[in-house]
Amino acid sequence: MRRSFMLFSGFLSLMLIAVLTISCGGSSNSTLKQGCTGGPYNVVGDWQITISDNGGGSASGYGAIDSSGLALFFDNSQSTASTGDTVQLPTISGACSFTGDLTAYAEPGGPASGSVITDSAQGNVTSASAINGTFTGSGTNPSGTFSLSPLAALTGSASAISGAKTGAVQGALNGQPVLLAVTFSPTGTNASMSFASTVVGLCGATGTFTQVSTANVFDVSITLSGSGCGITGTFTGIGFESSADYFDVHGNNPDTYLYADILDSTNTFVIEFF
Repeated sequence: MRRSFMLFSGFLSLMLIAVLTISCGGSSNSTLKQGCTGGPYNVVGDWQITISDNGGGSASGYGAIDSSGLALFFDNSQSTASTGDTVQLPTISGACSFTGDLTAYAEPGGPASGSVITDSAQGNVTSASAINGTFTGSGTNPSGTFSLSPLAALTGSASAISGAKTGAVQGALNGQPVLLAVTFSPTGTNASMSFASTVVGLCGATGTFTQVSTANVFDVSITLSGSGCGITGTFTGIGFESSADYFDVHGNNPDTYLYADILDSTNTFVIEFF
């Protein structure tokens, strides 16, 4: 059974980064090669992350790394009250070692809504298909390890989508559930797309999925406007296409699903388009 990224006191949920089990602690149990050789490797693509804390807890999530080294992942646990928590790894450029912050964002509107936890992390890229690292908790946050392996998210290659889609925001933005009715259109080069609301209602949305090279990775921009959005403004993140209905919002029907993990501090959120 999958577990969520968050486990805050009083809630059965896991935060994928430094808080897999709030009751345990300790130091990292893995030694990384800071003086490593090899690479740089091409790490742009879709990845699955597995995080393990030193107390024995573990969690997994789905995401991608773009050409700037932005690495974002979300959980999709159906066994707790929280789905769509996000973890941001340090910048991963493909060099054989990396250091920086690991930041976990709680699903907006979930039991730990508004919580952001940051821990120090370091890791190694040992090949174009293997990344691993450790994080060091502070205070009551545990330490642990993480590893990334390639994610075969999509059957076939990414392609520009044309037509109507529904966008479901996981959780609630400032207490407001957000459902978007949009139309996608090919734009730019390769599989890049733009989208705009067809039924504005209380929340209008426009944006772009800009493909990174020819990979199934997109730099995403979205602008939300209207009183029903919970938040308004222009936000950015990372996305990918998938053959899987990770949040089970479309009955797992065959389709090309689009996912966008959007960074906005305490309102960081995930959208599934179906």
